[in-house]
Amino acid sequence: MSFQLDRGLFQFDFIDRHAILGVSVNAESIDIRERYQTVARLLHPDTAKWKTEAERQLAVRLFSRLITHAYSKLSRPSELQEQMIMLELLSKRSIVENSQLQIADPLCQQLYQSGNDFELVYDRLLTQIATQQYVELDHSERIINQISELNLVYLLRRQLQSVRSTPPVGATNAILGAIKETTPPEIVKASPIEGALRRAEDYVNNKNWVKAVPELREVISVEPNNVRAHALFGLVYLHQQQMTMAKLSINKAMQLAPHDPLALQAKQEFERANNPRTSSKGKAPAKKANEGIFGGLFGKK
Repeated sequence: MSFQLDRGLFQFDFIDRHAILGVSVNAESIDIRERYQTVARLLHPDTAKWKTEAERQLAVRLFSRLITHAYSKLSRPSELQEQMIMLELLSKRSIVENSQLQIADPLCQQLYQSGNDFELVYDRLLTQIATQQYVELDHSERIINQISELNLVYLLRRQLQSVRSTPPVGATNAILGAIKETTPPEIVKASPIEGALRRAEDYVNNKNWVKAVPELREVISVEPNNVRAHALFGLVYLHQQQMTMAKLSINKAMQLAPHDPLALQAKQEFERANNPRTSSKGKAPAKKANEGIFGGLFGKK
């Protein structure tokens, strides 16, 4: 039985690992580890008293298929940084594309309708939802989807801090409808090469570095000073171990827009990859032969 995760960020064919763990998209490494240990204790057969064998099997399936994979990615600095880059790209993509994203959940509507304190509202609502995420396991799948929808709304609010419009109360709201009324035309209007750039972003998201290259070359041929393309090119070259080309592309992006989030993130990832001290850290020790999927979770840090 597979899990049906298709709301929020999942609808972009993106694995929202923050939602799976129930942590904020702004969570630090220590917060991610603490949340992982909390969830593991909730699902561990030695600490959880399941009423039925079906519940025990569901707990094992949730842990082995979702939680361990999410934590293995977010616990590595490079993987976490890549996840943050993809979140930034997806938040921009959701604005550019005319894709009628729906805010169906009341708590997510509450976040979208909040004022300048939306950061605090997001943290409060996430904490409220996450406390129940792995208590009643039959509801865990629904809550993961709910958190991912909350993450998507938060990322949109962060992109549109100046937006003051609110969706109609009690209605199923199309985010793009509200955005178009309040966003300057130049933000909504796609450039002639937006399709190629979007495809490149999708390939980067799926780690298909080879297919991303011709799309990015097309963008650069039309818009030689496209910051996003140069930053993405830097990430592609970095993951292909072409460090000189990665440096050139990232430097170009930084020259064009020193404060662009994607350019800054690409620069930080490049610097970490070239720092022997950083790159040697965070490697997980080999798992002992007698350790199961729950082994070694609660030992010393």
